[in-house]
Amino acid sequence: MYDIHMVKPKPPLPANPPAPAALVIFGVTGNLAQHMLLPALYHLESQQLLPEEFYIVGIFRRVPDVDAILHEATAQLEQNGETIDPAVTSRLKSRLHTIKMDSTNPSDFSRLAELLHGLDDAAGTKLNHLFYLAIPPDIFETVIDNLATGGLNHDDADRSSRLLIEKPFGYDLASAEALIDAMSAHFDEHQIFRIDHYLAKETAQNILTFRFSNPLIQGIWSREFIDHIQITATEKIGIQGRVAFYEKMGALRDFVQSHLMQLMALVMMEYPEDLTSEAIHAEKLKVLESIETITPHSVPDVAVRGQYAGYRDEVGDPGSTTETYAALKLEVANSRWGGVPILLRTGKSLARKTTEIVVVFKDRTRKASPDNLLVIRIQPDEGISLKLLAKKPGFDDQLQPVQMDFSYSGVFDGHQPDAYQRVLIDALRGDHSLFATNDEVLVSWRILQPVLDAWSHTAEPPQSYARGSRGPADAQRLAANYGSQWIDNHTPRQP
Repeated sequence: MYDIHMVKPKPPLPANPPAPAALVIFGVTGNLAQHMLLPALYHLESQQLLPEEFYIVGIFRRVPDVDAILHEATAQLEQNGETIDPAVTSRLKSRLHTIKMDSTNPSDFSRLAELLHGLDDAAGTKLNHLFYLAIPPDIFETVIDNLATGGLNHDDADRSSRLLIEKPFGYDLASAEALIDAMSAHFDEHQIFRIDHYLAKETAQNILTFRFSNPLIQGIWSREFIDHIQITATEKIGIQGRVAFYEKMGALRDFVQSHLMQLMALVMMEYPEDLTSEAIHAEKLKVLESIETITPHSVPDVAVRGQYAGYRDEVGDPGSTTETYAALKLEVANSRWGGVPILLRTGKSLARKTTEIVVVFKDRTRKASPDNLLVIRIQPDEGISLKLLAKKPGFDDQLQPVQMDFSYSGVFDGHQPDAYQRVLIDALRGDHSLFATNDEVLVSWRILQPVLDAWSHTAEPPQSYARGSRGPADAQRLAANYGSQWIDNHTPRQP
């Protein structure tokens, strides 16, 4: 029996344990902190993965209420069916320190520096400082400037100072360049951790292992055997009240520029010289830089935008042209992938919630039969499946598609760390492997900028689509233009 090699989730004790640190959360009362970061810290505390000398500093604009934010975080876990251990909550609370301050006021940062120095004294050592900006992107630059004003941006021989920022990394190429310049003025690149939590999901981490550790897969991973690749990230929910954020972003900026481009790079990069962060990012960048340029006149042929019915009423703007659906065709112009279409799509208020990569193999015999598919499921039910043809039982030679399936939940026992647990541990350890680099961010914006420009200058609105549907009709035509159709519900494309 031959095995497909996969990476088993890491054991409770990391090989490179994190050093003593203080994690400063700007926006600790916001949804990101209470629904993602604090639940992740609860899990890490419950598994004893945090350093003994580890402190959380919550930045409050009003009077701090530790019990309230911990209650919200544990309530989120209970909604997910978990049983809360009061002892773990108590230990987490003992690590949590608070400060009431205005993040946009430079003078308040001297008090933050005093608090952090006091934690050094309590720990008996110089703590690494991690500044997590769980705040609106509009004030990123202000907070970064204020950290520097307070002298909190410097590494020295005894401590590291690290900046953790969530996407969006700008709203277009120009704003991304400005943000990078603002960060680079005060923090070196090795201090900056740009978070894309999709890259921290177990199946995303396994893409390179699956590709490069299995000769069967490695040998057919090229244009000679692959017809095209689809990468999908869709949601059943709408914008859920995030009007100001989403009206400025839209689907292309929100998901394609970050999550989907990063997943595409993992799928299509060459084998790195080694598995260091630097080597992996170098190969990812080569792929992104090899993507064919989208010209202004080609945008209608390679890009589609849609908007779900009722969106304009939801945001209170009858003339809104913000897209809630985006589909895009790209192509990597190199010897391995030239001629293979890459179809990306994302959208809200659609028929199903899924993030997956579908690799469609060529039919070299040109028989009229369903495609062989390799489906890499990022969410839900993380895993990998292979669609093949088998003869149905009986006396006739009838064929039927069958599925060979690997699921994390069915193979690996025990707790599997979620994406934010991995993000926090890697940031504590100073491992950049799962974080986007300056160059990756900028080249992704350069690829998409012609589409953004074309959409901003056209009088044609996004195509409307019904809630709970597969998206706008033009998206189906986009796939058909390249000899395919979108593959939904893991159903093989019929001839």
